[in-house]
Amino acid sequence: MVPTAEAVAEALATVPDDAPWTWAALRVLPVIRGDRLQVIEDVELEKMGFRPTSAFPRVEMDPGIDVTVAIDVDVATMAVDQEMLDRWDMTIERVASVALGNLRREVGTWSGSIYTDASYEDIPIRGLEGWPAWATSLLLLPDDLKRLFGDHDQLFIAPYQCCLLSLPIGVDRDVAADIVDLYGLLNPRSLLIGVPAFVLRDGGPLRVEALPGSPDSPDFEKVEHLKEN
Repeated sequence: MVPTAEAVAEALATVPDDAPWTWAALRVLPVIRGDRLQVIEDVELEKMGFRPTSAFPRVEMDPGIDVTVAIDVDVATMAVDQEMLDRWDMTIERVASVALGNLRREVGTWSGSIYTDASYEDIPIRGLEGWPAWATSLLLLPDDLKRLFGDHDQLFIAPYQCCLLSLPIGVDRDVAADIVDLYGLLNPRSLLIGVPAFVLRDGGPLRVEALPGSPDSPDFEKVEHLKEN
């Protein structure tokens, strides 16, 4: 379910002035956002009223992925920027540690299960029922990940923040990349660009594995042509 603009506005209206740390501390969660294609300089983005990605501090967390932090406000989230960190007199490392604890609590109280009735080209796909908003962040909690998905050999891909998928370990990596691309066609705004796959083998720690992709810059003329057709 995609929240309506009215629902988002109502949620954001509950945020207290300046979002103090005493309020935010119980609501911050770690977020794997992926990369965005930087085609405009930060200064130009700011002139147009947009926030550059550099405004949102990141910290590397196991299994080796950059993580930002966001405040969970019911159906909406607020990305934590450097201005907030300065106001709280906190570092991104300290806030991320608190956020990880909040995530552990959220996952621990989740009452859903794993769906197993999806497939792509006869390849079974498993995922979290209901697509909880923190789904991809589950990669930061390997014990909970194994508890929910099992500790057998498997490959994880993360098209969206709310969508973490498990594939058989032997799946062709080009096919795995195709599945991510398919989600990009369905909802390009939510696609986590540049997020790798994650391998679980022999019950050990997760290992990052790059997915196949185009080595070239995007062909924007081709993209526009596809949109027109």
